[in-house]
Amino acid sequence: MSGKKGAREFTQMVPSENKKERTFIVEFWAKVFDILRWVSLFQLLCLLVRRRPTYLFVDAWVLGHLLASLLAVVYVRFSNTNAFWYFILFYSYLRVFEIIVYQVNVLLFDEHRASLRGQDYYLRSYRRIVLLLLHNYFEIIFWFAASYLVLAGQFSFEKFHGSLVGVIYSSFAVMTNIGSAGISARTLAGLYVLWAQSLVGLFMTLVSLARFISILPVPRTLEEKEDGKGRPA
Repeated sequence: MSGKKGAREFTQMVPSENKKERTFIVEFWAKVFDILRWVSLFQLLCLLVRRRPTYLFVDAWVLGHLLASLLAVVYVRFSNTNAFWYFILFYSYLRVFEIIVYQVNVLLFDEHRASLRGQDYYLRSYRRIVLLLLHNYFEIIFWFAASYLVLAGQFSFEKFHGSLVGVIYSSFAVMTNIGSAGISARTLAGLYVLWAQSLVGLFMTLVSLARFISILPVPRTLEEKEDGKGRPA
């Protein structure tokens, strides 16, 4: 009996000891992504005006960039090579980077930072953040489609011969891994771009699934241990 009692005491001691044990991985990456978020035109604008962005401004920013990304694909497809092409290329990758950093911060670190400051953390709306995420998802598809056209010499277009619809479809297929992309890399640089979009697509798909699950209604259950443990409405 004394042996069993000692075992129970040991198992009860472990959780309390673990709570006091120091860890650094969360704080490390929270700091890294807190720095990376400044690689963003949005953050720089907020810094210049010295005001916290309103929800309406954020909505307009996201919707405006979705339209801008689509127009960028159309412009590159139906214009001749010029300096503005390379501005689009630079800004497309900057914008994709900004979106990824933002999503990582919202998903993992914003609430953590707020709790360390002793502040409450709230989202404006679960449905709103899912809609904004979908806007970001398709915006990334359009930005990569524009980059494929700017860097056309780095790729082989197996289908549609680089048409507008074809290059958007290829970007969608690379992003989602659904269907045949019809595009392949001719150079190492092209391979890096395809690889980058595949990784971005995997991350955005996982985030999208997590967000969709968070807004699904939770049915009540007859199990007392399970009932009342649903997600907040």
